[in-house]
Amino acid sequence: MPYSWDMSALAAEPRSVPLTQLPRGGRATVDMSAVDHDDARVLRAMGLRPNAQVKVCRHGEPCIVKLSHCCGHGCRIGLSRRLAECVMVCPCE
Repeated sequence: MPYSWDMSALAAEPRSVPLTQLPRGGRATVDMSAVDHDDARVLRAMGLRPNAQVKVCRHGEPCIVKLSHCCGHGCRIGLSRRLAECVMVCPCE
């Protein structure tokens, strides 16, 4: 019996987009898959890690995002456009 794809499962998976494609005020979960090793190290040092929750505060140079932490507090960080384009995120609904 040939294997059949369950297309409903594929459609339910969130799609990653570059951070720069989120609208201002947009929220997302970080997926660092497109970031090279050196950039990932810098981002982790700033608190931007895989599965982190972010909100876009401002586009441009720098792109400003708010990081939300589990304690309810957060911080804002600025990213160069080049770096923000490399950070892949899964938009929240």
